[in-house]
Amino acid sequence: MNPSLIFQIANGIAAVAWLILIFSPNQVKVIKYLRVFVSGLLFGGVYVVYVIFGSGEAEGNFSSLESVRSLFASDSFLLAGWIHYLAFDLFLGTWEVEDGSKEGINRWFLVPSLALTFYFGPGGLLSYLILRFLVKKFNRKVKTT
Repeated sequence: MNPSLIFQIANGIAAVAWLILIFSPNQVKVIKYLRVFVSGLLFGGVYVVYVIFGSGEAEGNFSSLESVRSLFASDSFLLAGWIHYLAFDLFLGTWEVEDGSKEGINRWFLVPSLALTFYFGPGGLLSYLILRFLVKKFNRKVKTT
């Protein structure tokens, strides 16, 4: 199948998954489905297929920046790399929601961190960890007064 078409389909699925994660009235219940079926089985499966198919047409490796650039000159490997981002960012978003629920963080306070995780992965994780720290610190302060 055409990598450009798969790219468009995967982006659409990721966008819908993130909307479900953010706006679902019961986020904790949908986490398992998004994490296992979308991030794991669907994106993981597409990733593996395109890495396997791309192996024959790609030059390069992960030993230097120049070699990685050569590797991603292949549309199949470039698509696999993008799917890798989609899968791990969604997985990370489900973890943030799950952990936030355990920590008692209001689900609407998570939205900015989730948006950052969707667009900037590690930057979103950083913002979530800062939020988590601040909420814990605030909750400890409230309990002691």
